[in-house]
Order: sequence, then C-alpha cells, then structure tokens
Amino acid sequence: MHARCDNQGRPLGFVLTGGQVSDYKATDALMSLSVPNPRAMLADRGYDSDSFRQDLLLYGILPIIPSRKGRSAPQKTDWRRYQDRNRIERMFSHLKQMRRIA
Repeated sequence: MHARCDNQGRPLGFVLTGGQVSDYKATDALMSLSVPNPRAMLADRGYDSDSFRQDLLLYGILPIIPSRKGRSAPQKTDWRRYQDRNRIERMFSHLKQMRRIA
C-alpha cells in the first residue's frame, strides 16, 4: 500500500501494488492525484532512484529521500526535514489498527 499524505499526515490517496513491485513504480499513480503538488516529497529508501528524483525536480518538488545503502554515489538528505516522515508512519499505524482495513 502506497499513500500520498499532506504535511499533517492526513491521507490524500492510496495505491495498491503487489508485494514484489518496487516502491517507486507506484509514484506515477500517486502524483497523478488531483491535489496540489507539494513543495517537498518525504519518502523512505525504497523510493530512491535517479529517475524518480529527476521527475520530482522537474515538477518543482524537492526530494527528501535517503540513499540506499548500496548506492555508489549517495545523495545528500536533509535529515531534519526527514524527521517529519514519522507523521506518515503514524498514519499507517492508525490504518493497521483498524481491522477492516488491515
């Protein structure tokens, strides 16, 4: 399950993919939601790809994504802003506590 949230951690939309599908493959569907584009995108290491970062920059969105462990040229991450991603993790936790959704 992939989600797009606002800056308060409230869900704006969801995309379901198979478990074997890479995380950044769902980003096209998430970005095509009819909500305003964010100024920054906070995502975990699963979304780290050069093409995804370039797409975000073309839309005027700052990628705040830590580099994968095995990346040959690690990208810089604003760890202070990345801490706000806990709001998204809490949103997923609330959803998992609702048995019908889980």
